[in-house]
Amino acid sequence: MAESYGWLFIDFIPLLYEKRRVARQLQVETWIDLSKLLRELKLENIENSWQSTEPKMDYVV
Repeated sequence: MAESYGWLFIDFIPLLYEKRRVARQLQVETWIDLSKLLRELKLENIENSWQSTEPKMDYVV
Protein backbone atom coordinates (compact mmCIF):
# COMPACT_ATOMS: atom_id res chain seq x y z
CA MET A 1 0.00 0.00 0.00
CA ALA A 2 1.56 3.27 -1.15
CA GLU A 3 1.40 6.14 1.30
CA SER A 4 0.83 9.66 0.01
CA TYR A 5 2.35 12.59 1.84
CA GLY A 6 1.53 16.26 2.19
CA TRP A 7 3.12 19.33 3.72
CA LEU A 8 1.91 20.90 6.94
CA PHE A 9 3.34 24.31 7.78
CA ILE A 10 3.68 25.45 11.36
CA ASP A 11 4.66 29.10 11.13
CA PHE A 12 7.40 28.86 8.48
CA ILE A 13 8.51 25.33 9.32
CA PRO A 14 7.45 22.69 6.78
CA LEU A 15 6.63 19.21 8.05
CA LEU A 16 6.01 16.19 5.86
CA TYR A 17 3.09 14.04 7.06
CA GLU A 18 0.76 11.45 5.65
CA LYS A 19 -2.05 13.20 3.75
CA ARG A 20 -4.73 11.73 5.99
CA ARG A 21 -3.01 13.25 9.04
CA VAL A 22 -2.75 16.65 7.32
CA ALA A 23 -6.45 16.49 6.42
CA ARG A 24 -7.35 15.54 9.98
CA GLN A 25 -5.31 18.44 11.40
CA LEU A 26 -7.10 20.89 9.11
CA GLN A 27 -10.47 19.47 10.19
CA VAL A 28 -9.56 19.93 13.85
CA GLU A 29 -8.35 23.51 13.31
CA THR A 30 -11.53 24.37 11.39
CA TRP A 31 -13.66 22.81 14.11
CA ILE A 32 -11.84 24.74 16.83
CA ASP A 33 -12.04 28.09 14.98
CA LEU A 34 -15.77 28.69 14.70
CA SER A 35 -15.48 32.40 13.91
CA LYS A 36 -15.79 31.74 10.15
CA LEU A 37 -18.96 29.75 10.66
CA LEU A 38 -20.43 32.38 12.99
CA ARG A 39 -19.60 35.11 10.48
CA GLU A 40 -21.28 33.25 7.61
CA LEU A 41 -24.37 32.49 9.67
CA LYS A 42 -24.39 36.05 11.05
CA LEU A 43 -24.90 34.74 14.56
CA GLU A 44 -22.36 37.00 16.25
CA ASN A 45 -21.08 40.48 15.61
CA ILE A 46 -17.40 39.68 15.04
CA GLU A 47 -16.25 43.33 15.03
CA ASN A 48 -17.47 43.84 18.59
CA SER A 49 -16.29 40.49 19.81
CA TRP A 50 -13.65 40.27 22.53
CA GLN A 51 -11.90 37.56 20.52
CA SER A 52 -9.45 38.43 17.78
CA THR A 53 -10.63 37.80 14.21
CA GLU A 54 -7.19 36.43 13.39
CA PRO A 55 -6.77 33.01 14.96
CA LYS A 56 -3.51 32.67 16.83
CA MET A 57 -1.81 29.29 16.66
CA ASP A 58 1.28 28.58 18.69
CA TYR A 59 3.20 25.39 18.14
CA VAL A 60 6.30 24.22 19.94
CA VAL A 61 8.87 22.65 17.63
